[in-house]
Amino acid sequence: MSIYLDGMFYRSTGVGRLYENILEALAGRIGGDRIVTAVPAPLREAFQAEHGASGVRVRFLPYGPMTAGDLFRKSRVLTAMAGEVTLFAFPGHNVPWTVPGRYIAGVNDVTVFSPLFRLPRWKREGFRLLLGRAVRGAEAVVTISEAARVEIARTFRISPERVAVVYPWVKDAFFAGEGPPPARSPVAGEYLLYVGLRIAHKNLDGLVRAFLLVSGEFPTLKLIVAGRRYTTPDMVDRWKADPRLADRLVEILDPSDETLRALYAGARAFVFPSLAEGFGLPPLEAMASGVPVVCSDIPVFREVYGDAVGYVDPNLPESIAEGVRKVLSDPGLRTRLVRSGRERAALYRRDLAVNAYLDMLAGEAPV
Repeated sequence: MSIYLDGMFYRSTGVGRLYENILEALAGRIGGDRIVTAVPAPLREAFQAEHGASGVRVRFLPYGPMTAGDLFRKSRVLTAMAGEVTLFAFPGHNVPWTVPGRYIAGVNDVTVFSPLFRLPRWKREGFRLLLGRAVRGAEAVVTISEAARVEIARTFRISPERVAVVYPWVKDAFFAGEGPPPARSPVAGEYLLYVGLRIAHKNLDGLVRAFLLVSGEFPTLKLIVAGRRYTTPDMVDRWKADPRLADRLVEILDPSDETLRALYAGARAFVFPSLAEGFGLPPLEAMASGVPVVCSDIPVFREVYGDAVGYVDPNLPESIAEGVRKVLSDPGLRTRLVRSGRERAALYRRDLAVNAYLDMLAGEAPV
């Protein structure tokens, strides 16, 4: 029998990177031929290039994550798998309206219900209905931090004991000095780096405003935004028209792991001023790569990153700018953050986190 591992968030950082980590580790544990997954059809070429050799059986679907197709039409796709699949697993929160069997629901955060996530009220309440139904019907709910566990239990009025915390892990390839050296960065010169989905609660508007505040002091510095659009046009598209950012705001859409390794290796600092998160994997990848990190002072980041980053107030571009300024100007601070960042990232190694997740999944499909 097989396990279904949902891949509709593939190539969306955060949930998508968690999915890739689980897919790789689970294939190594039970064999790729015992895994069925589904990925958006436009990403067929990228998926086959990165995971084609794993033997995973993949369905390419003509819709993206969190669309009507994903939440409703996908039920028919899963029903066709019911005879061969023992357990359905959803690393993200896109559990469809019906699942034809036992399933595990991953709920990484409840940001969608926050005013930070700009959805019409009818959409937000519709999603609350869908996700609440998914959480209550799941055999197990898995999340990625203690902060997220508390919020999930509060939002859906369930016991926190029903929610398991399994921290994501950083791929070995991102740790500096392990494996082949990264390629040369696709962007020349000095730059700040952001990696993540281009969506409102990631606070890219605040990041760009902070960059403008320091740009005069560091006239050759660039800002790279690497990640997928959530809407078109988005806040980055609007900022690109600003003449002050000509040749200084660089976008890289849907970067591969190799591109990310190269970007991390060349970055002066990684900046992640998100207003809300369930965990925050990209900053840990940056830490593993030896890049100092500046990020929001929010509870989940205190939980995950400890004292290994420079904290700023995400609501104040001046605070973000000052955090960047300190890292770029103070060699002692930079050295401390690089050292403590590598140590902190090492707490989230694959072999330290993988067993809890895989035991939950692979235990349902005995070898």
